[in-house]
Amino acid sequence: MKNILLTFIILIFLSCKSDKNEIPPEFKDSNLQLVEFLEKKIYIPKDFKKTSIETVAELIKNSPDLNELSEYEFQKLENFKKMGQTVEMFIKDGNYKNNISFQSGNYVELTKEAVEVYVDLLENHLFVESESFGVERKRLESKFLTYGISKVVKVKYLQTFGEEKIFLTQYLVTYKLKTFGIIVASESDSDYQYILKNFKK
Repeated sequence: MKNILLTFIILIFLSCKSDKNEIPPEFKDSNLQLVEFLEKKIYIPKDFKKTSIETVAELIKNSPDLNELSEYEFQKLENFKKMGQTVEMFIKDGNYKNNISFQSGNYVELTKEAVEVYVDLLENHLFVESESFGVERKRLESKFLTYGISKVVKVKYLQTFGEEKIFLTQYLVTYKLKTFGIIVASESDSDYQYILKNFKK
């Protein structure tokens, strides 16, 4: 009986130990990276590397295909710096057009009703200035999601400017006692929604 009990305890210990080191299947192509204002390491797709607003601004400024839209994006980053807003950015393979950014915000308890409010804020306030540059957006998704203890508003657009197309996904996330935004810009139709699984518990 003693031997059976001991074997059972060892098996439980080994399974707990292996679970701790095992990467969940959805994060197999990801690396843990620190998002400082969240004080949390999260899984980000491995071809995305952390960078600064200053570096992205320089990439935009020195881009060979600089246009009105990229100049607007450059100005937006400059404004973030001036206002001291907390933004942490990750870009894919050095291409600033494919990026994932995290932005701090004030705590809000999200409900399903927040979807309509957030869409209104984006489309009737935040996007208005860029539309004056000729940017067009088609809304593809707007929904309320829950991931364990997290509540999320997801809004996704196809953004066009001349021949240039970008898929733009905005996540507004409430996790524990923090609310923050995750913005994904991608030249392919990738919104990396699985990142939200970092905030299940």
